Amino acid sequence: MKNKMLLLLSLLSVLFVSCDSTIVNEPQAELYNPPSIQLEIAVVGDVPFDNIRNLNYVQQSLKDIIEDTNINYDGLIITKDYLAEAAKQEYKDFFSNITYPVFFMGTENLLTNVFHDDRLTLESARIDGFGAHVSGFVLLEGRFQQWGLYLPNNPTEQDMNRDMILRISNILEDFKILRSNMKTAA
Repeated sequence: MKNKMLLLLSLLSVLFVSCDSTIVNEPQAELYNPPSIQLEIAVVGDVPFDNIRNLNYVQQSLKDIIEDTNINYDGLIITKDYLAEAAKQEYKDFFSNITYPVFFMGTENLLTNVFHDDRLTLESARIDGFGAHVSGFVLLEGRFQQWGLYLPNNPTEQDMNRDMILRISNILEDFKILRSNMKTAA
């Protein structure tokens, strides 16, 4: 009786294991969705991002952005090549009072506070690879709201480009809706 029961359990376990099959060639669903509302993002540096529905990139220089205070973007992205320029004292006042989110690409080795804290320099803000790939902040009700977007282990090109811009756009969309709700409530 015991042997028959063990044989039956063995057969059932083989049956259950064999029924679990995975289709490998099926396309993966995207982890991050494009924004559902139109967003305009200023980019300082080259625009390395894919064209994504509802995203409009405007390539600008830092100098143009701080001089033209009438233009209000939904977000600002500063690429890795312009981090040293963005950390200069002449831009810290702008970043200290920014009213829309700003994101800095390639900040794995840098504290993002260097862009708005007068006490920090690029050298004193080095953190030796422990930071997020993309860091961002915005001044909201007198305090800095901050974001850190890390890459997965062994990141792909899609992780670093398309998925990263989709993650940023999701934050920008949420912030735009939040700001709109705050204005209507006031």
